[in-house]
Amino acid sequence: METGMCVGWAWGAAAMASSLAVRSQALLAQQQQEAQASLVNGIPAALQLQKIIFTGHFLDPRSSAVYGAFFFIGTFFLGVLRAYVPKLALLSIFGTIVLDIVLFPTSQYTLAKQFIIPTSYYVAVAITTLIFVFPVSLNHVWITSLQTDFFTVSYTLRPGQGARRLLLAGTQGLLGQIGMIDLEFSFGRLGPGDLKRISNELKSVMFRASITPPPRGLLAFQEYVDRSNTARATEDDALPLDGDNIGYWDRFTILEKQIWAREVKHGHDFDSLVPIIAESSAELRSACAAAVTGLNEWFNGCNSGRWPGLLSKYDKAKGEQRHAALMEQLEAVQKALEQYREVEKVRVIKPFEKFFDPVTGQRLKSVNSSDATEMFAARSLYVCFVFSYAIDTFADRLSKLMAVVVDIDGKRSKPRIWAPSGFGKLGRKLMSKRDVDTQVAPLAIGTSHDPTSFDEERRDDVDDEDEDEEETVPNLPKDKPIRKNPDALPPTTAFGRFFLRLGKVIRFFKSAEGIFAMRHAVVSIALWIPSVCSTTAAFYYGNRGLWALIMAQMGLAVYAGDQIAGLVVRLTGTIFGLLIGMAVWYIGAGGLGDGNPYGVVITTTVFISPFLLGRLAAPPQQMMLWIMTGVTIVFVVGYSWIDTHLTVFSNAGVGIEVGWKRALLVIIGFTAGFIVMMFPQPTSSRTLVRKTLAAAAGELGVVLAVEVEALLAEEARAREGYHEKVTFVGEKSDQKASPKELRVRRIGQKALVVAARLQGVAPSLQTAKLEPQLSGTWPHAKYAALHETQMKILSALMLFIGAFTQLDTKWCSILVHQTPFLNPNLLSDIFSNISIVSYALAGAHPLPPGLPRLRDRVVIITLVDEMAVIIRDLCGEMTFQGFADFQRDFLGREEKAIGGGYNRIGMS
Repeated sequence: METGMCVGWAWGAAAMASSLAVRSQALLAQQQQEAQASLVNGIPAALQLQKIIFTGHFLDPRSSAVYGAFFFIGTFFLGVLRAYVPKLALLSIFGTIVLDIVLFPTSQYTLAKQFIIPTSYYVAVAITTLIFVFPVSLNHVWITSLQTDFFTVSYTLRPGQGARRLLLAGTQGLLGQIGMIDLEFSFGRLGPGDLKRISNELKSVMFRASITPPPRGLLAFQEYVDRSNTARATEDDALPLDGDNIGYWDRFTILEKQIWAREVKHGHDFDSLVPIIAESSAELRSACAAAVTGLNEWFNGCNSGRWPGLLSKYDKAKGEQRHAALMEQLEAVQKALEQYREVEKVRVIKPFEKFFDPVTGQRLKSVNSSDATEMFAARSLYVCFVFSYAIDTFADRLSKLMAVVVDIDGKRSKPRIWAPSGFGKLGRKLMSKRDVDTQVAPLAIGTSHDPTSFDEERRDDVDDEDEDEEETVPNLPKDKPIRKNPDALPPTTAFGRFFLRLGKVIRFFKSAEGIFAMRHAVVSIALWIPSVCSTTAAFYYGNRGLWALIMAQMGLAVYAGDQIAGLVVRLTGTIFGLLIGMAVWYIGAGGLGDGNPYGVVITTTVFISPFLLGRLAAPPQQMMLWIMTGVTIVFVVGYSWIDTHLTVFSNAGVGIEVGWKRALLVIIGFTAGFIVMMFPQPTSSRTLVRKTLAAAAGELGVVLAVEVEALLAEEARAREGYHEKVTFVGEKSDQKASPKELRVRRIGQKALVVAARLQGVAPSLQTAKLEPQLSGTWPHAKYAALHETQMKILSALMLFIGAFTQLDTKWCSILVHQTPFLNPNLLSDIFSNISIVSYALAGAHPLPPGLPRLRDRVVIITLVDEMAVIIRDLCGEMTFQGFADFQRDFLGREEKAIGGGYNRIGMS
């Protein structure tokens, strides 16, 4: 706040100096003489002079024009800052408010102290209260949040979107707060560096538990099983089995039914395999549960008794007992994990042993030669493998977290004072281009990048890779190539490069952020002009026109849906605040009297306390509602007190009178913001959602391509004779990472970027519904389904790369050469479909006729088909007469030529 005010103050002082420099001295002298002649004896000259100033007597068109130019430029760049660096939203808002201060006929460069001095008092009182009245450090708050938002929620974990949202909200809050943990003094056992070490490992544990998107662990397994059971229960059991009467999209359903029937026949269905994996993983799950409970108790011990620990003597025996308990829990997890990997994990495949030769491991000839309907199916087995992978990786990361905790516990036996050490990184943290977490910065609007493009994505949400390692590793996959301009070659001269940069500046004004900044400046100058017109200045200042200007600036947002949603929230808070504020004033003032300071303060404190509590405890999305309500209460009571006890230039009234004037000015400000939102045309949240999902679809293809590239690179190493299993050293290790690990890190970065983008567009899915539906009803349900489908695709991709990390080069080679997953023709169809649907959705183009359906192959391709179906519904499809019938007949002939029709296909 203070920094923003200083920025606005500096620019306002420059504007005032420049405007005074061009003021006509002759006109100023004449205005001063007229003002001196109009003074009335018996009335304080200062009060009369103030009234003369605010009625516009000293206005000079030249001075006003210069100040207006500075004001326009200042509000424009503060709007750019607000849109491009959302973390600095408060800086931009308070800088803009200081800029809104009016011109004076003399050099009143200290005018901004009216805002800065009260703000400094507030900051001083807040800091003093935090230190001496409520000495709670961020260190303590972070550990408390860890216990309440992670451990407590984890104990009652249930599958479903509600559980995921709770866990996700808690995780985001923890990860958002840890960045500022080293900017304070704290007292306790754990220092900022310790909490950051724990946070790094904790993030991995949460990721494996599917707390953060994309879902790839235990919760994902639960939700997948529930979705499968629900889908199977709702399927039509009476589907026709005649191939000539089956629609194309029923083929996949019939194949699933046949596979399920064969699993039930041989006892390989999911219901039969679940008891096996439950029994085989019981010891490991029990050890993990005990470890999580032990961690919670350890954090509780570290977070309690901070100050008493300074005075009491350290109990060495108790510390050793605590450390031994942690070591015992760590060893239990490691031992159970080793037992699970070596013995228990393979129990799930024992029901399939009868189909294979126990000596050679080859499938029995009797099985190969038997009727196709006797062939076993392994789809449910693959689902069980997902659980095995999830519990394995979860336990592995949990053991690493436990190892870090054991190491820290051995070093941090007693509480101590921790000094701040991260001020040097403060500027970089604030100016970073990473996605804004609305859990941490709920006042922020806009984005720090183009959400509809991944070309210039700044991947600093994860740790930077070691450049020296990249230089020494050959054939490391590079980032996606920069998109080329088909209409122009790259510049080769300095003159050409200059115009290339100039073109970027010009294109900025066409971007959503550039248009927002221009609207911010236009609405500011439009509502500021009445203050420098001689005919309207008195009315403007007499009726607090500054309120309307500030509300118009505050009400703007980058996208129309966000602005309308913000308008509804702010207007609702204003109405509640006005009603409560008027009630507070009349109660504290004793009816229609002027009241006394004690009654007004007590009444205001009592009524505003719930809204302060709501501001602190309510979800961040509701923050503006509680802020606007509380601020409006103070506005009504404060101005009512001023107007009844102080002599002012303009008396706005008390109670109801000041309330309706405040409401009217808020409506005027929001109306002005709504008008500028419509020109040149609203930046639609619907377009944002569509283009963001289109870009995400294309980027999912890039993630898949990089994964295939990594798999082929390992297959190439197998051809060279390398068959070892690579050990991952971790991002924080001093050891040099292998090429495979670097590839996995690169893929993880790309996947996290897509996950963050999909998560970031989720609020716009809701606010887009509030936009005026002039072109028809917006298909919210279809876009929500498309968003969910893309999250599922990302989940499947992360499961794929998770399995890839556990494969050695030999198995990578087998996967490439002996399975159909890396069929070049299949991959070509996958990438083509992804590219086509992404292009069609981005440009609102219909899909081409006969887009290949890939549903019969693997789960990720099924999801791609689901995405194509939704986009076909949204954008349409070009068709020609008879193609659908021709395609169905051709597939039927092809299946009969292979032999066995659906039965044969269902066994492949």
